[in-house]
Amino acid sequence: MELGEFKRQLHELRDVLTNGIAYFSAWYRIANLDDRSANALSRYRGFFLPAQLSLKQMALLQFAKVFDRDRRTVSLYNLLSAAKNEPRLLVPYAKENDLQNLESKITRNDELLSHLKSYRDQRLAHHDQTVSRDTSLPFGQVRRLIDEVKEIYNSLSNWHEGSTTSFDFLSREAERHTSEVIEMMCEEMDRARLRIREANRRIGEGD
Repeated sequence: MELGEFKRQLHELRDVLTNGIAYFSAWYRIANLDDRSANALSRYRGFFLPAQLSLKQMALLQFAKVFDRDRRTVSLYNLLSAAKNEPRLLVPYAKENDLQNLESKITRNDELLSHLKSYRDQRLAHHDQTVSRDTSLPFGQVRRLIDEVKEIYNSLSNWHEGSTTSFDFLSREAERHTSEVIEMMCEEMDRARLRIREANRRIGEGD
């Protein structure tokens, strides 16, 4: 792979990760609600239930792209493979064994990555009615995988051009903005309940 193409794909993969992290963070916030927030959002469940499912599916679809083994795709596998073939050209700041250590980190997640691929192929891309094996994706494992993906990407980026991306900022921003929307829905619910109580009180006084 030429230097310019490696840089282009590295930057494109950053966009895929950015989108996936934003979707995942917003979904996590909507999926983990206290009773007050759950009641507020349930008033508009025709919107929030599909939105929650869509955020989850889009997040998993983005991370499935990250580990796609198809040589025609932009993925960590293909960038790591290119870097191993031309380390001096593509990752001049990498030390001996750095690339092998990154590959080992990915290999440790083979089982989860296999489930992620199955989820994408059978649940997201094709909506298969018959699923041959369990495609469940434990939240904690997915979150740990995302943390490792961020670390692996930033290592490659740093060894390539001496720069990294603050993915944690993107995650916090998505969670904060989602929380602010949820709080607005809670406040609107509280105001609606207050109007009902006031109306009932006036009716009672009129009686």
